[in-house]
Amino acid sequence: MKVEIHNLGVIEELEIDLKPFTVFIGRNGTGKTWTASTLASILGKHGFDRYLKSYINGKTEQKYPIIDNAIKQFLQEGNISIDLINFAEEYAEAYINDVAQLYLSLTKTFLSTERSNFKSSKISFDLATVKPEILDNIKKSNLEKQIYFGSQGKEYLNILKEIGKNNIYFNIISKGGFLNKIPMRLFKELLLQEIFQIIHKSFYSDVYIFPTQRTTFINFPFSITKKIGKLDNNVNFDKISDVDLDINKIISERSHISKITNPGEPVQSLIEILITNAYIKTIDERKEEIKKQPEIGIYTELAELLEKQILQGKIYFNESGLENKIFFQSSEKIEVEIAAASSLVKGLAPLVLWLRYLAEPHELLIIDEPEMHLHPSVQVAITEFLTMLVQAGLKVLIITHSPYILDHLSNLMKAAKYKHKESIKNKFYLERTEAFIPQEKVSVYLFEDGITKNTLNEEGRIDWGTFGDVSDDISHIFP
Repeated sequence: MKVEIHNLGVIEELEIDLKPFTVFIGRNGTGKTWTASTLASILGKHGFDRYLKSYINGKTEQKYPIIDNAIKQFLQEGNISIDLINFAEEYAEAYINDVAQLYLSLTKTFLSTERSNFKSSKISFDLATVKPEILDNIKKSNLEKQIYFGSQGKEYLNILKEIGKNNIYFNIISKGGFLNKIPMRLFKELLLQEIFQIIHKSFYSDVYIFPTQRTTFINFPFSITKKIGKLDNNVNFDKISDVDLDINKIISERSHISKITNPGEPVQSLIEILITNAYIKTIDERKEEIKKQPEIGIYTELAELLEKQILQGKIYFNESGLENKIFFQSSEKIEVEIAAASSLVKGLAPLVLWLRYLAEPHELLIIDEPEMHLHPSVQVAITEFLTMLVQAGLKVLIITHSPYILDHLSNLMKAAKYKHKESIKNKFYLERTEAFIPQEKVSVYLFEDGITKNTLNEEGRIDWGTFGDVSDDISHIFP
C-alpha cells in the first residue's frame, strides 16, 4: 500500500510503500513517530469510529450512491443485497482517502497537540498494488447477526455475509405474520456500520501501537468491571425510542463494558485495549476462538516462544487482592510483580499478552523502538521474532535506531534466498527457518531533511549511514 504525506509537522514530502514488514529509521525529530501515529489513526479502529460518526452526520466529502440506493430499496421492499467486491472495486480507495481527509481535520486531537498547524497537510493512499489482497480479505469476511425491533420483539433485521461470498444481505424477518418497518435512521446507521467496518478491516483487521512508554504502562495496577453474561449477535432495541436512536448506543450495546482506574488517556489507550481485554478473555475463550479460526493458534505458540527463548520466564495474571496484577515467574521458586521485573520483561510483556489473547491474522503491529532496554543479543533475537510474526500472517511496522536490527534483517532476507534453509538455521539466535523473510515483504525508509528515502537496495542491503556517520564522528575525536 503506497502512501504520500505532505506538510505534516517536519515532514515536507513523504512517499512510502507499506509492506508486511516496514522499517522507519532516522535521527530523532524527523517525523517517524508522527507518521506511524498518523497511519495508525487512519487505518485503525479510531479512524473507523470517527469516520462512521462523521458520515452519518453528513460531515464527510465522499458519498456512496450504491448505499443511498440500497437504503431506498430496503425501505420499499424490506430486503437488499450489496455486492461488497463491486463496492470495494469502485470505492475502497475513495473510502480510505476520505478517512484520511477527515483525519486532517482532527489531527490535533489524534496527536494531542494544540500548537501545530495542519491546514496545508495532505495524505493520500494508492491501493493499486494491494487491491487483490483487499478484495480477498473482503471475501474472507463473515457476519451473521439479528437486530430485534418493534413493540413485540417479533420482528428482526437479519444481516448475513458468508465466507467466500461477495454479497452482504439485509432483510426483515417477521415472526408474528405482520411487518413493522424498521426506522430509517436506525437501518441507515446499521447498514453503514457493517459495510464500512468490512471495508475498513480489509486494509488491516486491527492496528495496535506499542509506544516507547510501554515499560511504564505495564506497571500500572488496574481494576476491571466485567459485563455479566455472554454477548452474542442478537440485539434487542425494543426499548430505544426513535428519537433516541444513536450509533453510539448501538455500539455500546454490543461491546464489553470495562472500566480502568483513571491512569490518564495515553495509559488507558494501551491498558484498556490490550491488557484489560486480555484479562477479560480467558485462555478457554481463546481456545474456542482457535477452534473457529485455527490459524490464530500459532500466535499463542509464538507467545510461549517469546517467553521461553527471550524472556526466560512466564507472564501471567493474578486476581488476588483488590487489584488485578501481572506477574513474571522465572522459575518454580521465583516470581515477582511485573513492576519488579527487569526492563526487558516489562518492555515485552505487552507483546506476550497481545499474542496470547488478542492477535488475529492481518493485524498491524506498530512498535516504537523495539530495541529499547534490550542487550544487543536480544535485539538480534527480537528481530528474528518479529519476522516470524510477519511469516505467521501479521503485519509489522517498527521505528528503530538499532544497527543490530537492520544488519540482522539483512541476514534474514539473505537466508530466505538460501536453498538449504535447515542447514543454516543453527547460525541464528532462535534457530527457526520461519524467521527467514523474503525481501519483497520488507521496506526500509530513512527519514531525513523533511523527506523519506528507500534505503533497501536490490541485493537486500540496508544503507544505515545515519548510524555510521556517528561512528565515524566519535572515532575521530581523539585520533
